[in-house]
Amino acid sequence: MSNTNKKPILKKTSSFILQTLLIILLTIFSQIGGLIWLVCWLSSKFLLKNKKKSYLAYLKIKTALFFSFYFCATFLIVPFAAKKYSNRVALPIFTENNIQPTTIWTCILNRHYVRPQLEKALFRIGNNFEKKYPDSKVSYLDANFPFSLAFYKNKGFPLLPHLSHNDGKKLDLSFFYLDKETQKSTNEKPSFSGYGIYEKPKKGEINQPKICLKQSWYYEIGKYAKVYSNEENYSFDKKRTNYLITLIIKEQSIKKFFLEPHLKNRLNIYSSKWRFHGCKASRHDDHVHVQL
Repeated sequence: MSNTNKKPILKKTSSFILQTLLIILLTIFSQIGGLIWLVCWLSSKFLLKNKKKSYLAYLKIKTALFFSFYFCATFLIVPFAAKKYSNRVALPIFTENNIQPTTIWTCILNRHYVRPQLEKALFRIGNNFEKKYPDSKVSYLDANFPFSLAFYKNKGFPLLPHLSHNDGKKLDLSFFYLDKETQKSTNEKPSFSGYGIYEKPKKGEINQPKICLKQSWYYEIGKYAKVYSNEENYSFDKKRTNYLITLIIKEQSIKKFFLEPHLKNRLNIYSSKWRFHGCKASRHDDHVHVQL
């Protein structure tokens, strides 16, 4: 086979590999993204079958199709389908004044779905929190994907890098912070993603992260999710975070929550609902994990 004939084959092979990798990544991060890209990929091939287009023009058309389909599905179709087929509901993006996503990307990537019971519990926590702190909002992080897969170990579709966010019963909540310069309360967070800014153990406190990092590098995986941070402008708000956890403990439908041992002791938390998550999970001194 001549080099001239090999080039189209190599081009098609490399394109196929790249498309497959993209589908896998979109599925991992958003669940539905891979399927939508596959549909757009096949649709664009069919629509442009008899038309001569440059590779760049072809890519532009496919990308435009993807974003149109993706946003339409994410905000118009998926919420209804998830509720009907998986008994999961989307947490509010703009509608509830006392509940908000830490970053809009959590919602764009379909990582904000929970069981209706957990949604109601979060609303009760938010309403009670607002009574004491009217200007503060409870901010949520990763929850679960919209659809479960019964054939996947009967546990649901995994929400990586989390190990247990797969059944609609789990949710991460952000800590509260103070403006370091003014020491005033703020709803802003030091990390764009909400993860990776650790409230580290102080001298004399239990240093569980140090112990666990000797066993697994995964314990600090949250630091790779910082993306962008300005932690030098914020300090941990012990008072409001403590009250949030108090409400979590009082909420009957919440059966357990995860928090690093040094923060549990620092905040004087004494509850049978508290659990140590183990060294195989990621550390929990940048957020609190709650579950039904």
